[in-house]
Amino acid sequence: MTTPTAKLDTDLLPTEEEVEQYRRCGWYISRSLFSDGELDAAIEASERYYATLDKQQIDLPNGGTYQLAWWQDVGLDQLRKNDYSTLLVPELDALLKKPILGAIGALLAEDDVRLWHDQLLYKPPSSPEAPQAVGWHTDFGYWRTCSSPQMLTAWIPFTDMDESIGTISFVDGSHEWPQNNHLNFFSSDLEGLEKQFNTGGAPVSKTPAVMKRGQVSFHNCRTIHGSAANYTDQPRRSIALHLQPGANRHVERRNDNGDLAQHSNDHLVRKVDDQPDYADPTFCPRVGILDDARRAREEAA
Repeated sequence: MTTPTAKLDTDLLPTEEEVEQYRRCGWYISRSLFSDGELDAAIEASERYYATLDKQQIDLPNGGTYQLAWWQDVGLDQLRKNDYSTLLVPELDALLKKPILGAIGALLAEDDVRLWHDQLLYKPPSSPEAPQAVGWHTDFGYWRTCSSPQMLTAWIPFTDMDESIGTISFVDGSHEWPQNNHLNFFSSDLEGLEKQFNTGGAPVSKTPAVMKRGQVSFHNCRTIHGSAANYTDQPRRSIALHLQPGANRHVERRNDNGDLAQHSNDHLVRKVDDQPDYADPTFCPRVGILDDARRAREEAA
């Protein structure tokens, strides 16, 4: 069901200048989109969800299964990345389905947007002797089966974010660099990974996303990003909602090592003409309509 544009708070939509900044830098930070109550509910629900993960395999709504990167046996003090949580946790699905989030995604992608998949993230406090960072990487490096270079991610932190807690950092303009298919999410060697950048002669400029609770960052799938360790005494909690433009389709493409690229969605979504259908409404619901977002912004002008 389509959410009517009357429910959009147009003051929260990016201006044309902010959309242009996203095109230039590869990232955008929104105004506050979520209330304390919504984010408190997300924290409580994610803790309940973590408490159920006593085995690696989870069951999904279509009868399929998925092997988790984190479950309880991995250790409570480890970096957690749990995919497909919005399918199983209503409070997290409510963040995804909030109309303003999809409207911003549509304006930045210049297309209707659907969910690609989500990642519930948890970064525990680290000691300087054993930091747990998220290495420099691009999302597109993991999404080689996708046709669209305009896929993007909405990252929703559940608390205030600054460098001390290990907020996300973006490499400005890196979505335009000649080679940036980095696959280093679970590496903590940020300095070593930076030496591998192929900038095409561009300078390396990094921007940490300092955000108040309720704000959301958006970045292009080819923007290099990562995050340093969390040196506070509280976990860094967030969810990444990866979004795909309506034009995105499955394509056959080789990874850099020559192997045929694959994604877990390929085995979970329905098939059309023997190809994975990235418009499967169970796994990839539409969350933003470009015409509605543009109309709302024009009517508010």
